[in-house]
Amino acid sequence: MKCATCHKETKEVRRAVIDAGYDKTLAKAIYNCPSCYEKKLIARLRAGKKRK
Repeated sequence: MKCATCHKETKEVRRAVIDAGYDKTLAKAIYNCPSCYEKKLIARLRAGKKRK
């Protein structure tokens, strides 16, 4: 599998859908390696977006 953010090959990818009211049918699926997933999650939480 390949991370959509850093483009490195990885054994595991994750997709986060954490915003209330987010309609995933309208968005392109983006899968991240564990490292990029954590970085994006922390950035979203610091920006004040709450988990669903």
